[in-house]
Amino acid sequence: MMGSKQLKVGLRVRDLERSRVLYLRCGFKEIPNDEQSDLCYLTFGHTWLILSDLCAHPYHTAEREQATKQGPLGLGFVLTIPSKDIHQSYLLWQNEGLPITAEPMNVGWASVFFGLDPDGYDVMFEHFHE
Repeated sequence: MMGSKQLKVGLRVRDLERSRVLYLRCGFKEIPNDEQSDLCYLTFGHTWLILSDLCAHPYHTAEREQATKQGPLGLGFVLTIPSKDIHQSYLLWQNEGLPITAEPMNVGWASVFFGLDPDGYDVMFEHFHE
């Protein structure tokens, strides 16, 4: 069964199409999914990122739905994306008009910067030194 042994991370998003396009531009690949219009399956290497519509995709309990919708979305969660070119990743974030919460910096093992995606999820881009 496809995807049965991969690590998967799911994010609830307000605008599925905007998030899908943004993460594709960050280097993710899309797995076709014509059966579920409220879900988008993306991969980065062997890891899956599952984007689901905040309001249209069902929740496993009414309590989780209420807590998620009250937000804030993503509090305490950080998605780290490897970058071949930290400058290009930074420009993408700037050009999308998305908040940058930490400017590019050298942290010893890599160059990194932090930003928020359209739903407020923390995203860290990292480029390892060669």
